Amino acid sequence: MLYSADGEYKNMVLGTERIEKFLFDLNINFRKLKYIHIAGTNGKGSTAKMLAEILTASKYKTGLYTSPHIIDITERIQINSVPVKKEDLNKLDNKYKKLSEKYGLTFFEYITALAFIYFVKKNVDIVVLETGLGGRFDATNIIKPLVSIITTVSFDHTEILGKTLKKIAFEKAGIIKNKIPVVCGKMPNTAFNVIKETAQQKHTSVYRLGFDFTATGNKNYNWQDLYQTVYYRSNKLNISVNLGLLGKSQIYNTAVVLYACELLKNKGFKINFSKIPKILEKLKYIARFDIQNIKIKNKNLRLIIDGAHNKQAVSNFLSLYKKSPFYKKENPLLFAVMEEKNYTEIIKNFSSAFTSVFIVDINNKRELKPNLIKKEFLKYTSAVTVIKNLNSFFNKLQDNETIVVSGSFYLAGYIIKYLKERKCLTII
Repeated sequence: MLYSADGEYKNMVLGTERIEKFLFDLNINFRKLKYIHIAGTNGKGSTAKMLAEILTASKYKTGLYTSPHIIDITERIQINSVPVKKEDLNKLDNKYKKLSEKYGLTFFEYITALAFIYFVKKNVDIVVLETGLGGRFDATNIIKPLVSIITTVSFDHTEILGKTLKKIAFEKAGIIKNKIPVVCGKMPNTAFNVIKETAQQKHTSVYRLGFDFTATGNKNYNWQDLYQTVYYRSNKLNISVNLGLLGKSQIYNTAVVLYACELLKNKGFKINFSKIPKILEKLKYIARFDIQNIKIKNKNLRLIIDGAHNKQAVSNFLSLYKKSPFYKKENPLLFAVMEEKNYTEIIKNFSSAFTSVFIVDINNKRELKPNLIKKEFLKYTSAVTVIKNLNSFFNKLQDNETIVVSGSFYLAGYIIKYLKERKCLTII
């Protein structure tokens, strides 16, 4: 049984020495694989997912490593979009757990090490590798990639990464390697200048959204089929795609992905650009403005599930939600948040869009206790209810209501697992 992920960040010990020594002593030649390395405050998961899907469609055996998982830990380690089998992960765990404890690996270091072992064993062609936190001292930062990506830089995990954009950008720029190109998404100049300086020190080129490549989207979404049109342009590529992920931030993520694909093509990869529109139109990703129509307790309900968990992500989500045909201030918000987040700002932002809030205990060691969440929400609205469990929550709802579930990926996983167990959902 793998270590619990509840203390994933709370128990984090910065540094790459332990995981490097662990893999080196086991003679795991993880450096023989090819990688794309992705850091950033938000957008890492969507960017990684898009890249992995495109590489798989281009006939490459593609590893994908992401975090956190939504429902099951096997989601973190995938090959060609198929999660590692639970029995295979358990075999690895049984083989290496005691040794990992001897080396003092944290939970994140251990699952990252198992991912490297699995990808080496399966001899994948390329791995899309998402950092867990920051970059410089992240457990994934032991490789030399073909391309480095930094999606965004904003405030999150400030207790570890620093309380200024410059400090946060410096930590994320730690993934930049000597003479390895860097692709940057939308970010403030304050952050980009730190990344640019690091790139210069590493004698490499840095490519920035809005300068070296651009992307725009339609003003109107297709809310029936749930896609948006993205227009991408660079010096060598001009393409439009219907993207199955909604929100302005996903336009930026798509642009970063397409430019990274151009760089991979320059390095000899045979990227099938003609298949990209079809791939991205079909692309859906769990807990990213994820709209689910369900029937439970004889009620037809629409759930909008989103893992927004920091100020920028909440702002991105609310901007899209308020433009959607589903927006009503009376729609209930089901909410939970991790205690290390800037929850006062997050709650303040959510309060601008909701007058009715339900708070649930999701049985996570890192969550902010419901009574503290309630106290904060009461500054803005009086309709705040702490619920005993999801059964009581769904009992309170009316037929044909729209409910927003947000504040944490862990909350998203909690409710999706609950609905799957009751056969209300068929998604992963």
